[in-house]
Amino acid sequence: MRGFLKSDLKILKSSKFVHKITESQVVFSDNFKRLVLENPIEGMTRREMFNSLLNVDCFDKKFVDECLSRWRRKIKLDGDVTPKKRGRKKSLESMTIEELRAETAYQKEVIAHLKKLRGLGDDEL
Repeated sequence: MRGFLKSDLKILKSSKFVHKITESQVVFSDNFKRLVLENPIEGMTRREMFNSLLNVDCFDKKFVDECLSRWRRKIKLDGDVTPKKRGRKKSLESMTIEELRAETAYQKEVIAHLKKLRGLGDDEL
């Protein structure tokens, strides 16, 4: 990630509060998010707490404030900071006939919608 010292990156990668670091983002654990939001340490600003929990001093006030507001908004909308699971819920082998029919019907609706957007007829695509 740009802007971090190699020593800070090494500390962040080994932290239990960081899931992963990519070129454009740092993914924090849900435990860290809850800890920062719900348990402020007296005499410390949110930025100081954020950096001290991670044992670094590389996050500025703007970054911390943006993270906190994004996490609060997520809690307000979904009730929790845990991201929703995406993708297929079940393997095809474990799905019942009714679930397979519902999945097929949904896929047919998606295909019909895509055809409509592209202006294609029923026999094209």
